[in-house]
Amino acid sequence: MSLASSPGPGPLMVQPEALAAAPHESFARLRVDHPVVTFGQGHYLVLRARDVLFLLTDARTRQVNGDEYASLNRMPDGITRRFQVDFFLFHDGDAHRARRGLFARRFAHRVMQDSRAIAGTIARRIVADLPRGETFDFVDRVAARVPAEMIAGILGLPAEETDRFTRWVYEVALAISPVYPHEHHEAIEAATGQLFDYVAGHLNARLAAPREDFLSALVRDWKDDPVIDFESLTFQVMGIIIGGSDTTRAAFAMLTALLLADRGQWEALLSDRALVAGAVSEALRFEPSVGTIPRVLTEPLAIGGVAMPAGSILRLSTMSAMRDPDLYSDPDRFDIRRTDHPQHHPVFGHGPHRCLGEMLSRIEMEESLAALLDAAPGIEMEVAPRMLGFGGIRRITPMAVRLP
Repeated sequence: MSLASSPGPGPLMVQPEALAAAPHESFARLRVDHPVVTFGQGHYLVLRARDVLFLLTDARTRQVNGDEYASLNRMPDGITRRFQVDFFLFHDGDAHRARRGLFARRFAHRVMQDSRAIAGTIARRIVADLPRGETFDFVDRVAARVPAEMIAGILGLPAEETDRFTRWVYEVALAISPVYPHEHHEAIEAATGQLFDYVAGHLNARLAAPREDFLSALVRDWKDDPVIDFESLTFQVMGIIIGGSDTTRAAFAMLTALLLADRGQWEALLSDRALVAGAVSEALRFEPSVGTIPRVLTEPLAIGGVAMPAGSILRLSTMSAMRDPDLYSDPDRFDIRRTDHPQHHPVFGHGPHRCLGEMLSRIEMEESLAALLDAAPGIEMEVAPRMLGFGGIRRITPMAVRLP
């Protein structure tokens, strides 16, 4: 499949399907001559690191709001569209603060650091229960369970219900992509409705009979000062569950796969646990589970000679930026000892919209990797996973492993 159509005047037009087939290779070729490419209809993909990092906080851009995102992706009316429109990720200013502020204190770095021991306990239990001498899917048996059980514990959801809600989460997450998968809409819509009913049920239960958990505190504060309606409150909790379950699942599986594909770096970690944090950062750079961050131009702007009008949708490709040799030395080499990571890792965004769960995600991955190194040093990968897509929340294929 050809990557680009006849460019004509203006930026090069690319075909999303072809770009998704081999994103890293495509980005490397395109970045040389094209700082920006387009999908048409006012959508631009920004590729070079210096532009991506600058535009994350440039005053001439703002967050894409939910109505714009849904309309540009031609999302059908329904609960999935209402969720996308309302979730705090797709708001700026007071509306963003009102929604995100409900969770900010609970996900503060200091509070999350206090949860490290809990994450370690969960990870060690999961690794200890793994089968020996038989092949299993690492994504389902390990990578999916740690973040799901952690987010359940933080919110106050029963750990035994994680298998139930994560099935819906993985379907709903498909909606957060550069091109809405209309062919999956019926399944996405059904999963969104089921997840909504599940979360609303727990919130109503806490209103009727409060417990000693975060959801009870959340609905108590909401009842005292209902800055948003109950449907919106439910949507915000749904978004937290999705963000806390899906992206870390894919990221940790890919981290483990990259290490097992390079046994020298796996052996280095076995010898020196001080390398664990660096390994997590490097995997998040090398093969991220989130590929783009959307912004809207508030006034006309030119990047590398490409003029874009006000109102244009910019998809800032952190995935491309993190393989740009202008930002990283030898960027196509996976190196857990890398020392040239920026102070703020690009994968988590920047400014008011920087990922709320950054510290939690790092802790989960670090503790899960340490648990594997301690209890399953001889783990072998039989089938490596692939990360699919080039933007939004990316998807990961199964990963077959075996423990001796």
